[in-house]
Amino acid sequence: MTQHGLSREELFALVWEKPTQEVAKELGVSDVAIGKLCVRLQVPKPPRGYWARVQADQTPRRPPLAAFREEVERSRQKAARAISAASLSNLQQQFYRVALSDLQGRGVDVKGAN
Repeated sequence: MTQHGLSREELFALVWEKPTQEVAKELGVSDVAIGKLCVRLQVPKPPRGYWARVQADQTPRRPPLAAFREEVERSRQKAARAISAASLSNLQQQFYRVALSDLQGRGVDVKGAN
């Protein structure tokens, strides 16, 4: 929580919902303070020209919050592994399991590779 009672996710939602100056007025701080808070909490802000594009009825993309991006990437990799493992023949699957157990025996973390 920040000094204004905002979580990282709430700040992310606010700065992508309306311009920083409006968010700052609501919270009773300057837009520079909001910018610094975004940097400290690692919250991406809309790029220059974003709000002009919104006013022009365009729908610019919003990046996912970094924590969510890591989770999405992890689940995508897991799904890709499952698909590729399913396409292996029985002999290839045996070699794969032996290779994983060998790596695990050497101390390599193979979680998620199964």
